[in-house]
Amino acid sequence: MRGRILFNGNIGSPSALMARTRPWLRARDGGQPKVLLVTAAWGQGEYGEQVARDALNSVGIHSDWHGGFDRTIFNLCAWHVWQEYLERHPQVAAVDAELRAVQEATRRFYVDKTSFHAERIRHAVRYAREKLGDFRLGHLPLVARDSLRPGGVMGGRELLQRALVRELIHDLADLVSNDQRMLAALEEEEGLLPARTGMRLDRDWQAQQRLLSQRILAADVIFLFGGDPGALLASLRFFDLQPTLVEALRRGTTFVSISAGSLVLCERMIIYDNFSPDPARRDFRLIDRGLGLVGGVQVLPHCMDRIHTDDPDNLAYLARRFSSHRCVGLNEESFLLVDPFTGQAMSVGEHDGVYVFGSDGVKWRFHAGERVPLD
Repeated sequence: MRGRILFNGNIGSPSALMARTRPWLRARDGGQPKVLLVTAAWGQGEYGEQVARDALNSVGIHSDWHGGFDRTIFNLCAWHVWQEYLERHPQVAAVDAELRAVQEATRRFYVDKTSFHAERIRHAVRYAREKLGDFRLGHLPLVARDSLRPGGVMGGRELLQRALVRELIHDLADLVSNDQRMLAALEEEEGLLPARTGMRLDRDWQAQQRLLSQRILAADVIFLFGGDPGALLASLRFFDLQPTLVEALRRGTTFVSISAGSLVLCERMIIYDNFSPDPARRDFRLIDRGLGLVGGVQVLPHCMDRIHTDDPDNLAYLARRFSSHRCVGLNEESFLLVDPFTGQAMSVGEHDGVYVFGSDGVKWRFHAGERVPLD
């Protein structure tokens, strides 16, 4: 049996999380499931998982302590293993810090360009609506093409509409190209760490990578919690754990991901920058490549909190900017069950649905038991 991934938006209560996900907390051999907690997104607070342990105990996943270690519920400890390795290897730590600073500067540069293009698009939409009245971003063709009617027979309003449509299509294309160039630059910078340090040939690195891989492959269920998506991604990527996570899926492990954990499992990580002091810069930001355990879908947690889902232009903007992936919005009680091997997906949250945004600005809500089309 192959594994599946249960995506959640941003459920805040561990007891509610375990109660909702209890039907999927099963062992591959039919016995007591072994549960791995990935709390690296909590950074320094990574070991504060007791509330999650208690919630698991309350739904019948009982701890099995032996020699001071719980053999049923255990923590990956990836963030601390990463930091402790850097402390033991200051030369690697220096290169790691240098390259992270370069990556952050790269992000800032591209975010500035993204903000410029996004504001241009918003301004053009407002202008077009002012001049044309019934203009909608979702009505744009996906590619620029001229009307069968030549310009010589068009009226002034039709000519203006054609000009504005051309500009908006090109601005959206520039935005997509900007995202692609940023991802390529970040990937190039990331690859320099093992090349410059040789750390993957270091026995200490190999031992830590083996330890973390063994913990992952021993688990029947893996929880990836929310928090800082950068901390979670960095700790998993430092030890090259993506192939191990894919192997765990292949062996039948169930993944349950929340908020940042859901972002990391996608091919791209997109966050909403709601902390910027400049309201004009509070927008969706593509920050990095994810681990890519699921392809073709872009999960957007905190859906109703951060996305104006009643604004068709906003939904069309999201769907067109990230058009290579299906944009799926998840709330606190939204649960999306995905089989990465077949591409099948289903809404399974009893208290809320799964939301899919189209390039036409339409929002679809899929209730529990309904198949969610991701192709």
